[in-house]
Amino acid sequence: MNNQAPSIYESFNARTLTNEQLCKSFIISEDFKELASTNHTILIGPRGSGKTTLVRMLQAEALDIWCDPQAQSFRESVTFSGVFVPTDRFWKTQYQHIRDSQTHSRKLEALLLSTFTYHTLERLTDTLEYRTKRSKRNFKPINISKTDECELVKELAELWCVTPKIPSIRSLETSITAKKKEITDYITGVYFNSGLVEVMPKTIGGEITSILGSSIRIINAYINERGHKWGFLFDELELAPEEIIQPLVDSMRGGAEDLILKLSLSPYHKNLSVTVNSDSSMNKQDVSFINLTGKSEKSGLDFSKRLCSSIFKKNDLEKMISHYFKVPGDISTEKVFSELSEKDPTFREYLDNKKIIISNISAYTEKDKAPNVRKIKFVAYLRNYYIKKGRMASRKRCPDYYAGFDNLCKAMEYNPRMLIGLVNNLLPYAKTVDSIAVSQQLKALEDIFNSYKALLNTIAIRSENDRFASIFDLVHEIASFFGWEIVQPEFIPEPKGTLTFEKEANSDFLDAVGLALNAGALITDADRKEPIHNLEDLKDARCRLSHIFSHKYHLLFAKSREIELSDLLSESQTGRKLALSKAKKVESKQLGLL
Repeated sequence: MNNQAPSIYESFNARTLTNEQLCKSFIISEDFKELASTNHTILIGPRGSGKTTLVRMLQAEALDIWCDPQAQSFRESVTFSGVFVPTDRFWKTQYQHIRDSQTHSRKLEALLLSTFTYHTLERLTDTLEYRTKRSKRNFKPINISKTDECELVKELAELWCVTPKIPSIRSLETSITAKKKEITDYITGVYFNSGLVEVMPKTIGGEITSILGSSIRIINAYINERGHKWGFLFDELELAPEEIIQPLVDSMRGGAEDLILKLSLSPYHKNLSVTVNSDSSMNKQDVSFINLTGKSEKSGLDFSKRLCSSIFKKNDLEKMISHYFKVPGDISTEKVFSELSEKDPTFREYLDNKKIIISNISAYTEKDKAPNVRKIKFVAYLRNYYIKKGRMASRKRCPDYYAGFDNLCKAMEYNPRMLIGLVNNLLPYAKTVDSIAVSQQLKALEDIFNSYKALLNTIAIRSENDRFASIFDLVHEIASFFGWEIVQPEFIPEPKGTLTFEKEANSDFLDAVGLALNAGALITDADRKEPIHNLEDLKDARCRLSHIFSHKYHLLFAKSREIELSDLLSESQTGRKLALSKAKKVESKQLGLL
């Protein structure tokens, strides 16, 4: 039996990997280079976008054991000691239970929040212990005498209200673990009224960043690194209550000199304030934002090639990644326009109005009709593929337009987890025939879509409006409307494909939109300077559907015209009925012409 832990390619989630596995599989990106700076940083991205991988690679142990050829340059440029702080998935539930219970009090609430402080101190102590005892000597090893270690432990234990059994850093860490259990036992006893715990535990009080600042100054004094910075890498904070997140965000403006914060967040948090009040941090002044969605095609494709190539090489496929993916044939604009104009009088009328002559298309220049032709080329292609004599044609598979390595990566939104799933799906074909057929690529795309659909169906929508039960229900409605824009009876040269949310009528659906952003089903406009954070940000946003839906709903990859969400939802109920009535007129017109 093989008891070896799964690699990043099989696990799909960096949370489950050892540091050795993580380092072995890591692909350097521009996002990582930016995250490695000494700035406070908020890392924004939906699930699977690589947030955990990026922050984990900055922890001291990962930098110490990393063997990549570029690892040494990062060890030299990263000036802080990274402390990885994963989020406990039960904090939010526990906190809400206490807030909703009859036993709720400010003291009990503060005690619950202290578990987060002790959790962070536990991770700080583990990093300190690694640098002093377990380091491979590649990244910031510490030499500390036994006497200094004893005095350091004594001072920290007094500050943190813990009692280590012996004066060692390791014992200090275990005493923090014991304190966390003591707090949990007390809260459980109060909540369930068991009477098992009578005395409230003594805990450290105050804001977490103030506590960390004081702790770091003490540590630096004893390890002879005065002024050395420690970076706290908080992961998956969307799982934590806002009472934990907000103080961390607020402390990015000012705060302790020796403290750097790197916060990993989903795009949307209903009540979180990041840049909307006078005390909030400001982008490029106090904090940098890294948005892992809406990447440029160039940077996204470069990362995707390196990630997918590494997976293929791991499976003894050494050729360039593009070699293994058959490319669809070129689209003949003249052929598409000719076929569509014959069966669609509204398209023919559009060409006449724009004075576009099909036989002259190849001769058009930028000063002539070329921009108009280019603008409608792919709309005409999809429309020609899907309609027949004014009606929607039944197709067993999507057009080849969505295949090819570059387009598959775009459909995955350059999301690492989705790319890994796609490539693992296609590996057997590459090993067998050396070249993956277009039909196989499209099947793999459909498989990934079905898995993603199943995930979105598990995310329930809770609102006063019961029109949608899950995120997929909402996305399906939006995608169907945008797809209908392309194939409806009347040709539209610039179909809608972007959402806005300014109208008050959108209010019932904004939380659902936020959940869709967090799941990666909706993507914020790449031109937006700062990512979405809360309800107010969302009202000013522009979003598009993830490209994973494009092949299923015959959507364009290109940027499209906008429509208010409330208008879309209203039109989607009545628009098709009107369009279908027009279809009968179109069909009659065709028959007359034929």
